[in-house]
Amino acid sequence: MKRREALLAKDQKRPAKTLYAWDFLIGVQDMTRQGALRFRPSGTQAFLGNDAFAAPPVTTLRELEQVAWQLTHKRIDDLDALRKWLTVLVAPGASLGGARPKANFSELDGSLWIGKFPARDDDRDVGAWEFATHQMAQRAGIDVPAAKLLRLGGEFHTFCVQRFDRVGGQRRFYASAMTLLRKEQSEGCSYLELAQFLRASGDAETVQSDLSQLFRRVVFNVAVGNRDDHLRNHGFVLSSTGWRLAPAFDVNPNIDKAEHVLNIDDMDNRPDLHTALNTASFYGLTAVQGRHIVDEVMDVVGTWRDVASQVRISRADIELTASAFSAHEAWQGHETRCTPQK
Repeated sequence: MKRREALLAKDQKRPAKTLYAWDFLIGVQDMTRQGALRFRPSGTQAFLGNDAFAAPPVTTLRELEQVAWQLTHKRIDDLDALRKWLTVLVAPGASLGGARPKANFSELDGSLWIGKFPARDDDRDVGAWEFATHQMAQRAGIDVPAAKLLRLGGEFHTFCVQRFDRVGGQRRFYASAMTLLRKEQSEGCSYLELAQFLRASGDAETVQSDLSQLFRRVVFNVAVGNRDDHLRNHGFVLSSTGWRLAPAFDVNPNIDKAEHVLNIDDMDNRPDLHTALNTASFYGLTAVQGRHIVDEVMDVVGTWRDVASQVRISRADIELTASAFSAHEAWQGHETRCTPQK
C-alpha cells in the first residue's frame, strides 16, 4: 500500500502521504478483503475499494509472478506493469500475512484463490515444500483448503491455495487467533490457549471435534517442523452458534528456527512429540486417543521424502530440509529402542 501511494504521488508530482491505521483498514480491496467485514460511506451503496480487477484471472499468474520478482528484487523494469498490478500484489507482511509475495486471483469457476510466489532470497523451493506438506496434512486427517502447485517459468514453484473465507460466493466471518485471544504478540503464548478459547467460545456442537483437530495439528506441526506457528497462522470462522477452527494454512517445514513460536504445553516450545502427547487431556482426549492420533500422523509424515520427490523437489533440497523433521526422526528412534524384539 505504501508503494502504491508512493507511485501515485510520483505520478501526481506531490509528496507521498503518511498512511495511518485507518488508511490500511479501508485501503484493502473489497473483493479480496479478509473475512466478511465490508466498508462503505454513509448513505451510499458502493463499498470502498471496489476494484473489479482486485482478483485477476488465473491466466495472469505468470505476469504477476514476474512483477512480484521485480518488486522483491527492488528492480522495476516496467512501470506501466507495476501500476497495473500493484493493487493486486500483496507484499510480505501485508494484510494476508506471511513473509512471501502473493496475490489473489480468480479461478475459471469464479472461486477466489491466493498465489504465493517465490521470494527474493529463496535457496529452497518453498512453494513445493508447502504443497508437499499440504498433501501430508490432508492425508493425516487435517482440514486444509484445496491447493495446487504451478511452475510458471522461474526456478521455483508457486503454491496456490483456495480462500476458505469464501464459500459458494458468500463471505465467512474470520478472525485470527491473535485477534480473538486479544494478544499483541505470540511469544509466550501456548496452543493450550487456543484450546481454552474453543471451550469458552466454540460451537457447542463441534467443540470436541475441533479440539481433537487442534491436537492433531499440534502433533503434525511438531513432526514436520512447522515452527513459525505464531497466532496469526491460526484462525477461526464464525458459525451461527460459535467459533469453529478454521482450516490449516501456512504450514511449512522450517529449517531456520530451532523452537516453535507457540509453547506446546504451558512453558515448553521445544519440538518434542512426547510433550505434545502429554497435553492430550487438555484437548478432551484420553491417553489412548492421543497416542492413536500421534501414530496416525507419524505414519504419514514418515513418507515425507517420497512426497517431496513426487513434487519434484531436488535431492539436495531434500537433504537441506531434513533438519525440519528432527522431531519425527527422534520419535521414530525412541519407538524403535522401546519396541521389544520378537
